[in-house]
Amino acid sequence: MHALRTGIRRRSERYLRTAARALYARGGFRLRRRVGRVDPDALLVVMCLWNRPERVPHLLRELDAQDLPHGIRLVLWNNRGSNAALLRRQLAAFHPMGALRSVETFTSPVNVGGVARFMVVRKLVGDRVAPVVLLDDDQVTEPEFMSTLLADHRPRSIAGVYAWRTESSYWDRSPLDAGDDANYVGTGGCIIDGSIASDPTFFDHLPDRYSFIEDLWMSDRATRLGWTLRKSDAPFAFVADETNQYRSMIGLKDEFHAYLRSQPTH
Repeated sequence: MHALRTGIRRRSERYLRTAARALYARGGFRLRRRVGRVDPDALLVVMCLWNRPERVPHLLRELDAQDLPHGIRLVLWNNRGSNAALLRRQLAAFHPMGALRSVETFTSPVNVGGVARFMVVRKLVGDRVAPVVLLDDDQVTEPEFMSTLLADHRPRSIAGVYAWRTESSYWDRSPLDAGDDANYVGTGGCIIDGSIASDPTFFDHLPDRYSFIEDLWMSDRATRLGWTLRKSDAPFAFVADETNQYRSMIGLKDEFHAYLRSQPTH
């Protein structure tokens, strides 16, 4: 009986996640402005939150300290509803003094994973060629981080701090120097041409089994579009903890890498 209940619950969760992804991909969500005023000239930065709520105050201070004259428009997508009240309190207590012009949030009752950041990009950028920074909440950024990424931006390109040349396996990869061409860029700490998310197939063609591996999906889509992928040396560090979701996806990432390599190029 326990196994039956578990199976029913998992099928229900998959159904809700699939339905939520389809709704959000069409723009079916509303961002709420919590801090400041939206500046159309500010750099759009999108981040997903799930299991590190204690990092939020630090992230806000780090982004506010960025050396970026035009400022930052931050969008936080919260994938854990139980953290929503805490997030509201954290934002209410924060008063920007520097680069952070505004903070907007959306809380999803279903964890749809990191692909949600592209749903935000599609809603706010559409098919325009515009720079967008994607950031993870376990990254500690130096004041020059955003300006360095912005200097690396080109139309139809992705540049990021976590970039490789992968070969036969996701783990068969070569380290790169700043400016080197890559065929994989991680979504944490990268600057993208936001138009990559304008095509509905970006969401529709992502297999549900791999829906939480948006980094490989983004890199593969950009490569097939003939975009340039490069390594950036924007200064940052990782927070050392045991809460990173990638540990549960080590095998699945390699499986998805093989799946993508097996797909026809046209």
